[in-house]
Amino acid sequence: MKPTSFVSIVTAISYLVGTLAQSTFPWSEQQANSPFATTGKMEQIGRTAEWNEAQFDSGQSAFSAQYDLDTNTYRPLPLETNTFCSAGGFLKNGSFISTGGGEKRGRDWKAEPGWQSIRHFTPCTDNTCLWSEYKTGQMTQNRWYPTVEQLPEGDLFILGGSIKGAAVNRAEINVPSYEFWPPRPEGEVHFEFLKETMPYNLYPFVFTLPDGNLFIFANKKSIIYDYKNKKIVRRLPDIEHVRSYPLTGGAIMLPLDPKKNYNVEILICGGSERMNRDAKADDTCGRINLGDKDPQWEMDTFVHKRLMPDGLIMADGNLLWVNGCQRGWAGYNGRNHDPTFDPLIYTPDKPLNQRWTEGLASTDIARMYHSVALTLPDGRIWIAGSNNVDPPDINAEYPTEFRVEYFSPPYLFKTATRPRVSHIPKVVTYGQSFDIYLNLEGLASTTSNAKSKIRVGLLRPGFSTHSMHMSQRYVFLEHEISDDLQTLTITAPPHSAIFPPGAGFMYVLFDGVPSNGTEIFVENDINDLAL
Repeated sequence: MKPTSFVSIVTAISYLVGTLAQSTFPWSEQQANSPFATTGKMEQIGRTAEWNEAQFDSGQSAFSAQYDLDTNTYRPLPLETNTFCSAGGFLKNGSFISTGGGEKRGRDWKAEPGWQSIRHFTPCTDNTCLWSEYKTGQMTQNRWYPTVEQLPEGDLFILGGSIKGAAVNRAEINVPSYEFWPPRPEGEVHFEFLKETMPYNLYPFVFTLPDGNLFIFANKKSIIYDYKNKKIVRRLPDIEHVRSYPLTGGAIMLPLDPKKNYNVEILICGGSERMNRDAKADDTCGRINLGDKDPQWEMDTFVHKRLMPDGLIMADGNLLWVNGCQRGWAGYNGRNHDPTFDPLIYTPDKPLNQRWTEGLASTDIARMYHSVALTLPDGRIWIAGSNNVDPPDINAEYPTEFRVEYFSPPYLFKTATRPRVSHIPKVVTYGQSFDIYLNLEGLASTTSNAKSKIRVGLLRPGFSTHSMHMSQRYVFLEHEISDDLQTLTITAPPHSAIFPPGAGFMYVLFDGVPSNGTEIFVENDINDLAL
């Protein structure tokens, strides 16, 4: 199936389908000992413009599109409800779900209110798939700036938001509750934590934990929550400084590793000191180990002051931070400035004070409010967006950005070739062992110490919007390698709380160099996904 990205309003994106052709590297001039093996490479696509060229024959602007990564072209997708400031996630069959949104719009792009809307998009291979919309009354409340997280049962957890747009949440518009999609019998469930964390509780950070509970963070507070029994299991210490909208930071659950018994650590970085145009962005990160007897936030530098960062898990399991700015707070029309152009790589397994890699290929494009980024199957990073003005103004200091960038991390330039794989099944079940074929030609031989350098990772890129990466997840997989280095026997995640049902991209790594990622579904039953 061909690779496709789905792009909705303000280029909030979700990787939908496919696996890239098995080219060795995205760069035809790839050679060993490339200077990019230290810095990586940044490539820009498109042109500078101030108005959306994605339009229908009627002249109406599209606010949803299917993006082709091979050709850097797109297919506008009609939508009737406003997806602005919505959330998103995937069901176990691969269907993308968009939840909530914004107000009625008119003039150059028309949209009905999307506050309570639910939208389904099921990928296809022939460019005929379209949205199915449930316009109103499908969620129990209006939800602007909610969060969605995939659950072990295969459905979606929808949390929080406000009943209408606002610079910051207020008691009269706060929605302190959660619900599920598809709907569960209990309907809307009151959630007091979203009152405790006012006013900085929009787009809360949520991660499904291997024990089946949820890590939930808003403002400076975090809890472990049992959604099955509707109770808080544990309250965790407050982190230094507010990290939630509009003092927006970013959060990542570090890759889960069977060698560490799938122990969970959470990293939260960036933010801002206050709601002021010249407020200093936060230059700290906090990391907490939930496996500790008494978990505490270990504070670290963020290297640069950075508000509205995007934090991604790359193909090798290390983290990349891009986008953001050094002054202000999240929002439109002059609320933030002084963009941060320099990517950073964070290596979780290194000791404190040795985890950051600087000096990477930078950009000259300001990526601030409404920017996004996503890890691709070929190991590159897709970067887009920045929408700091409303209405659009070509003379603005930071006009709306329509160019796309691809960042190729250093691991794509370390060697002249990369691992090659074949015979990967489309669907596996939890705990299932399966064989794939491996080609390490040019990388290793049977006489080398090759087995210790092989790892297998499974990435779910998730849904990106407003510095959120909902349901992003990376799990290392147990495996055995044959003596001739040609057959890998891989074991799927042991249960659905480790990797909720649905699709991911599987990478085989050799000494940190990833293969092309291949889409694979992990399900409770092989019949859950009929292909």
